[in-house]
Amino acid sequence: MSRRRAQARRGLALALALSLSSISSIACAARLPPPRQRSQAAAEEGQSPLPDPVHAPISRPRGEVLDLTVPLVDGDGLPLSELRGRVVVLELTATWVASWPETYAFYNRLLAEHAGQLAVVVVTLDNERGALSPEPGTRAPGFTLGWDPQGALAARLQAAALPTVVVLDRAGEIVHAQGGAAEGSTATLELQIREALR
Repeated sequence: MSRRRAQARRGLALALALSLSSISSIACAARLPPPRQRSQAAAEEGQSPLPDPVHAPISRPRGEVLDLTVPLVDGDGLPLSELRGRVVVLELTATWVASWPETYAFYNRLLAEHAGQLAVVVVTLDNERGALSPEPGTRAPGFTLGWDPQGALAARLQAAALPTVVVLDRAGEIVHAQGGAAEGSTATLELQIREALR
């Protein structure tokens, strides 16, 4: 009898584990943005139908004015239109992304060099607010921290990777977008920011 009970318990434990796994998968899938579709022209050019963080890190074209409101860590929202007149760097990332430890130092340095001309908005997609500490003393003036645990902003941009960085000119137009943290991506980003500041 004890052997049957042990088998029944193992069966119940397995069923429970599978149920929890299914619930977790459904919850994760519900947070992901819908898959991007490549245009017919891209398909004809032989490009992959999958999102491409190198060549198309977001679904918005270069030159489009980006009118979005960024959810801030304190619960308010920041319309990007309020930053017009300055070059804006919008980064979607998370604290678990490999480049996170360097994020603050990189942007603080650029803000110190270009005070008043540059605004940096880093939006984390972390589930837990506690992952963002210590705050806010580690950010230079002009460095705004957004928090989007539901990933709504990433879904609107259809970001292909984390981090995804978008540079806007003083008129709010997209001048550069890059996805992923490939070698040399920081140097490329800095070059694009300096170009937009001219």
